[in-house]
Amino acid sequence: MKRLENWNKYGLAVFLVLLNAAFFAFIAWFMPIRYEQNDDIMMCMIANGLYTGTPDAHLVYINALYGQLLVWLYTCTHAIEWYTVIFAGLHILSMSVIDYTVLRSNHSGYLKALWLAFLYVMWIRIIISFQFTTTAGLVCLAGILLLMRQGWRNLLLGSGLVLVASLIRFHSAALVSLLMAPVVVYHWGRDWRRYVPMIVLFMLVIGGRVGNRMYYQSDEWKYYREYNTIRANMTDNPNARTRRVFNNLPEGVTEADYRLFLNFFPDPNIMDLEALKQINTHVNAMPLSQKLMNIERLSKYGLVLLTMLILMIMVDLSQPEKKMHLFIAGYAMFVIGLLILVSLDQFVKNRVFLCFVVPIVMAFFTLLPEKVSMKRVTGMAALIMVLIGVYIYQAGTARDNDYYHRTVVWNAFQDPLIKTLPAESRLATIGTTFSLEFINPFHIKDFNTRKFTLGWFTHIPFNKEVGESYMDLTRDDMYIFVPFNYDDVDSMINRVRQQIAFHYGVPTYVALYRRNGGYAIVQLRTTENWAEMEGIWENQ
Repeated sequence: MKRLENWNKYGLAVFLVLLNAAFFAFIAWFMPIRYEQNDDIMMCMIANGLYTGTPDAHLVYINALYGQLLVWLYTCTHAIEWYTVIFAGLHILSMSVIDYTVLRSNHSGYLKALWLAFLYVMWIRIIISFQFTTTAGLVCLAGILLLMRQGWRNLLLGSGLVLVASLIRFHSAALVSLLMAPVVVYHWGRDWRRYVPMIVLFMLVIGGRVGNRMYYQSDEWKYYREYNTIRANMTDNPNARTRRVFNNLPEGVTEADYRLFLNFFPDPNIMDLEALKQINTHVNAMPLSQKLMNIERLSKYGLVLLTMLILMIMVDLSQPEKKMHLFIAGYAMFVIGLLILVSLDQFVKNRVFLCFVVPIVMAFFTLLPEKVSMKRVTGMAALIMVLIGVYIYQAGTARDNDYYHRTVVWNAFQDPLIKTLPAESRLATIGTTFSLEFINPFHIKDFNTRKFTLGWFTHIPFNKEVGESYMDLTRDDMYIFVPFNYDDVDSMINRVRQQIAFHYGVPTYVALYRRNGGYAIVQLRTTENWAEMEGIWENQ
């Protein structure tokens, strides 16, 4: 470590980029990587033109300005899956910046080795479940670490990384920025000249937000963005699933309609924007006493949180200055308060929690004094090893699950079924059973695409006049992907049939298209024979 510290700074930077490129390639091949959810797959399909016919910048969750860059790249050549390749490049660059920060510090070689071990295990965990949220968090952290260093090159590259992170996932970049802000202020102190460029950076980030909003100016896109924003807020919010909300549904919306909506399969005609707004007022008006119950959901991260809290105490005990004790105590309260605040109104998913863990542990490193006793280092090593153990276990479990889902669920059952569909067909997937995310992230453009409907594609202008109500599910070109046991009374397809009968007065039956040992593709067909509906009401 000491020798690396004395390297020429440019030579060290090049070495780290090459090392991390090789490391990323090895993990991508050995693990192998995939996108955590189908959100990235669908945004990639929009960007590369697979879904829309031509590359398009309306990526919904990613800023359209970033999307426009992807459009330009895909227009130049389709031989490269730019959506994934750029993410990979940003990972390599960001990790190299973080490594550089650790190696060029004045801490002991033991501490550097300890923190680097942690960072690489966390990076493996993030790579395995590739995702735009964690990518934005990693990029933003690297940018902030550069901003904390002196020099105009660090200022420009750091500002660029923070700006890019805000375009990829604004909320993730904002979270990391909040977590690092107290540490930045502590290091900068009252040197006002360091803060002036941050005002410019802040204006650029806001400008990016404004530019994205301008990209969605048509009435169709405005409606979709508002609808999807509220939809995401409700489906990711534990408060939306309480009895208080179920008891205050708008007129014309049944509990069955709402439950199907929460399972990502809404009837857009019933669960329209006005209905969502009314329901959302009750979700937002949830009393604090009810919201505080959501904190209990953080218990699944209990071991990691406890370990990080003890690690923070160890960092505090290592400080020779008394004023640092107050700062670290305040920082601990700030972090805990922020985590609790986030948990009040949303499920703290693992990808969000990772955006907490990595910046906080990296903040600890920047707060450590240059000289730490071997006794303290040993204690920190034990705590870091606990974190490493947790995430090695997570990575191993994820790899085993991914191997099964990729080879059995996707390759053996789901993909072969999809390939039997007619070329111009559309596909609706019941709930979240369709494992689109197991497509090779570097070859998404090779997928035998379909025009997907419902889910977060409900009301998207790409699907004009398709999926406007459950009745569109009875179209000749509409196919529905369901689990093998779709014919069970409690299956979601039968709940959909119940709602079609209830709202539109039309009986339906299920026509099997294809079926294998795990899944099936069916079509809904209308009929005048109500006898077809017998036996599906038992779960009401």
